Amino acid sequence: MPDGAGVADSGFDVDLSRVAELRNGLLRDIGQLRELEAVHWSPASRCWIVTRHADIVDGFSGRLPLSNNKMALSSFGDIPLETALQKLPNLLHYPKFWITETDPPIHTKLRKLLVKAFSRPVVEGIRPFAQARVEYLMDKIARNPELEFNEEVARQLPGTVILKLLGLPDELYGHLKEWATAFTVALASRLPKLEWLERAERAMVEMNGIFREEIANRRANPRGEADFLSQIISADGHEDALTEEELLGTLQLIIVAGHDTTANSMSLGVAALAKHPQAWAHMRQNPDLMGQSILEIMRYSAMSAAMPRLVSEDFSWHGKQLKRGEVVILMISSGNRDPRAYDDPERLDLTRRNDQSLTFAPGLHHCVGHLLARMQLGEFFSALVNRFDGAAVLDDELDFLPQLVFRGVGSLHMRFAPRKEPH
Repeated sequence: MPDGAGVADSGFDVDLSRVAELRNGLLRDIGQLRELEAVHWSPASRCWIVTRHADIVDGFSGRLPLSNNKMALSSFGDIPLETALQKLPNLLHYPKFWITETDPPIHTKLRKLLVKAFSRPVVEGIRPFAQARVEYLMDKIARNPELEFNEEVARQLPGTVILKLLGLPDELYGHLKEWATAFTVALASRLPKLEWLERAERAMVEMNGIFREEIANRRANPRGEADFLSQIISADGHEDALTEEELLGTLQLIIVAGHDTTANSMSLGVAALAKHPQAWAHMRQNPDLMGQSILEIMRYSAMSAAMPRLVSEDFSWHGKQLKRGEVVILMISSGNRDPRAYDDPERLDLTRRNDQSLTFAPGLHHCVGHLLARMQLGEFFSALVNRFDGAAVLDDELDFLPQLVFRGVGSLHMRFAPRKEPH
């Protein structure tokens, strides 16, 4: 245990490697920890857990010596370096080119490119495609109101949208689930198993082979300004041009995070909404407040649960001595339910303003894809509440995956009630 760590006075702790077993009990336990201790050393999780809204904002602000560099490597846990070098060479190499794993100046270079790629004009340009996909999915639910929602609906919207946006072939859709699950279970978990990391290594090798071919095709046959991949490749020779390794790392992250987080938000969001019929009615009756409703559903359902950081130099925080190289987990889901920041935070309240929301991370690392995610969620939930009168979750308990950073479920069985009145 680090010097000055201690434990909460009650001895209470939360094991973040058991999120699949804890299910939504994670939110309860982290909430209990939040009221006991601001900055907590977790012997079970072998990291610092930060749970209060104001402290999480500070953690994201850049004012504290907390870094993203080598963050993915810190999740390898007790796996010896020799084993990792032999079995996980790509996982050791490519995360340093992910925007989520970098600090300035590399982060600045990548962010400048990606903010442009996911700008409002780009998002609005792909909205008609997303609307058509949503209509297709609504018809699908209407034909079969009882279905497995996670794969049959949730993943299909953002999966096809991200491929369309990047100009990648539709045939890749069949790979998305495997890639996303492999990456998130391995690298978004606390203390993953070696077999999980080996699965992510295989996924990365497969992705790189496909992406190298696509990059070569674009270099030989550029598709013009409307094509994202052609544009970032055409920057060759410019000071902000990406190397091929940076291109591969960027595509790895976008193709996984660009659809998996939105799919998880849809699944957890519809499961939460099914239990709140008054919220369902509110969304139908207040279409002009859909953006506000989406932010509240995301806050409440807590898909965006945590974000890890590495201590880059020794410092003191709330009387605790944090040492260089230790892991800090900023618990977004806890900060989003902190009564110091929200009135009655355990209640789903679609009239709530979420100006302080941590869901997309405040500060330097604010999610570059937030406009795309919010557009898709807005289109989907708007259509859903207008086509159907409600829904029921058929599972006794949600089937949570062992990933911590972005929570998701392996399956979600739902029954939807067709709308009785005209729409």
